[in-house]
Amino acid sequence: MKKFAMMIIVFLLTLSALPVQAERNAQDELRIYSILTDRFMNGDEDNNKDIHNEKDNNLPYGGDFKGIIDKIEYIKKMGFNTVHVSPVFEHEKNDYMGYKVSDYKTISKRFGGEKEFKQLVYLAHKNDLKVIIDMPAVATDEFTKASNTKMNKIEQSYFKDTPIIDLTNEANIKRYKQYMTDFVNKTKVDGLSMYVMQDNVDLSNVFPDNVTKIAITNSDTNVLGYDYIQKGTTATQIAQAFKNVDQDIPEQYSKKELLASDNYFMPRFTSYAVKENMFPGTRIKQMMAYLFVQKQPVSMTYGTEIAMNGEKLPDIHQLLDFRTDREVVDYLGQTSEVLHKYKEMFDGTSKVIYNEKGEQIIYFDTDKVDFVFNMNDTSKSTNVTLTEKDVPGDKMLSGLLIGDRIHVKDGKFNLITNREETELYAVIPPRGLNMGYVIASLLTIVLFTIFIIGAARNRRKNLQK
Repeated sequence: MKKFAMMIIVFLLTLSALPVQAERNAQDELRIYSILTDRFMNGDEDNNKDIHNEKDNNLPYGGDFKGIIDKIEYIKKMGFNTVHVSPVFEHEKNDYMGYKVSDYKTISKRFGGEKEFKQLVYLAHKNDLKVIIDMPAVATDEFTKASNTKMNKIEQSYFKDTPIIDLTNEANIKRYKQYMTDFVNKTKVDGLSMYVMQDNVDLSNVFPDNVTKIAITNSDTNVLGYDYIQKGTTATQIAQAFKNVDQDIPEQYSKKELLASDNYFMPRFTSYAVKENMFPGTRIKQMMAYLFVQKQPVSMTYGTEIAMNGEKLPDIHQLLDFRTDREVVDYLGQTSEVLHKYKEMFDGTSKVIYNEKGEQIIYFDTDKVDFVFNMNDTSKSTNVTLTEKDVPGDKMLSGLLIGDRIHVKDGKFNLITNREETELYAVIPPRGLNMGYVIASLLTIVLFTIFIIGAARNRRKNLQK
């Protein structure tokens, strides 16, 4: 009995040393799941009367708002707090992406119409998810077109000679902003984004003031007035960093950058890993763990979680198969759950203290508990030594993802990790005891033991009778 009690005390000693769960921070950075509506999920067959697809990936497949609604819990479980949806307006019949808009005042009936879209926004908000909608910039009859546009090759293959609105023209700006204002007031979405394809567009002039404004640029485009910007050059840099092991991992980004490895008009991240003959699942897990600990907004395109592949249209927009392997989905959920539980790590400052060809260590300094993020994205097991200059010598490192525990020895902390492995440590006291917790637990053990002994005696008495 004494030996068992001592084992319980040791176990509780370890538990009491872990950081206390933090309150949810209302200012959480955006963790975005980006959805191409037609290719996500067909939730309502009734709006498919105009869908005539004989397995041609260039034609619509029938994904709709109801399909997104049905998967809100799936999105949230992976740790995302924002749903980013492709254009929702009426558009050309054979346009599965929705950017070739025909009417900026009407929400697409093929996607489910205005009522279904409002239901999507309502249920997302009810589940603590924000909603951001990507806005097309195709010139309908009431707009004049831009004379000079900038697009990458995938954008060019899609838009071809489709006219783009000149959003530096005052009349166009006024009309477009009115459409966007009406849309936001009607639907209560939280933000708008746009693939900006001409220079000197000011999103603060074309989007309403009361929403988050995101610019997406896949070419060298000068854009103003955004809250956040996703740059194609940065996305490619991230994809290159995680396509294989032993790559240089970026240390810092511009303050307002939204981080991602691809978008609707870029090659899929998986295509980079496949070319390197690497297992996509592991590559995706490493990359997303890295992105999730960044103190900036991050985005993941639908299907990345199942290693969706492709380098050009329409291959990069395959229909999502929810029946595929769930390894990455589960990993994202577990990782984001830990990061959400210890949100205080994002409240302080962070600094990269080690960065060598695939291994990066970040120290998070907060007012409560400090953290160490160690990513071994190399081709071998590693042992990185940190000293008391890096981590206080009166602390230990307690692993929150894998469960590794590291104590100081001769003034050094040896961080040993396997290849392609990531761990997040809480920097905590090496010992400490919550006496109230221990006493209550021991009392429970004692009472349970008395109950068992009493039950055994009663059983013997009954047998004797």
